[in-house]
Amino acid sequence: MSICNIFTQIKKTMPQYPMSNYKRIFLDGYSYFITIVTHRREPILIDHITLLRKSFSLSKKHYDYRIDAIIILPDHIHMILTPKNAKDYPKIISHIKRSFVYGLDEVYKKKAKATLSQSSYHRKLSGIWQKRFYEHTIRDEKDWIEKMLYIRHNAVKHGMVDDWNVWEYSSFFEG
Repeated sequence: MSICNIFTQIKKTMPQYPMSNYKRIFLDGYSYFITIVTHRREPILIDHITLLRKSFSLSKKHYDYRIDAIIILPDHIHMILTPKNAKDYPKIISHIKRSFVYGLDEVYKKKAKATLSQSSYHRKLSGIWQKRFYEHTIRDEKDWIEKMLYIRHNAVKHGMVDDWNVWEYSSFFEG
């Protein structure tokens, strides 16, 4: 039996779980660890940091939330977000992402669109951000501390700096 036939047989016996069954948890009074990533991990965020900050500022005009910790790297963002209304956090992320795309120049947006697959293009994705974002509901103090430390050390983990407190695109910056 060939390797292709083996994988075909395995696939037939595995249960299928469509992505559309994914459910987010909405709990008022809780904080959420969020990760947002650029399309194809393009390193554009630091180069457009003013626009990104403006995008966050615009979202704050529409939604009531606080950012307890944040780090911005060239291709992704980690943050702990505490919304007043839990059902707002996907809207907050969407607003930030849309505002950022809207503020980019047309030439850049056109180049990003050209990198999309045909189906992504037809679904009108921007080519700037990955479609989804990662979310984790912070359940207790241990979880909170773990996520805070993860955010604090992320620039070191990715080799951007040797010392976490010198990365200026972090809420832990001590410059």
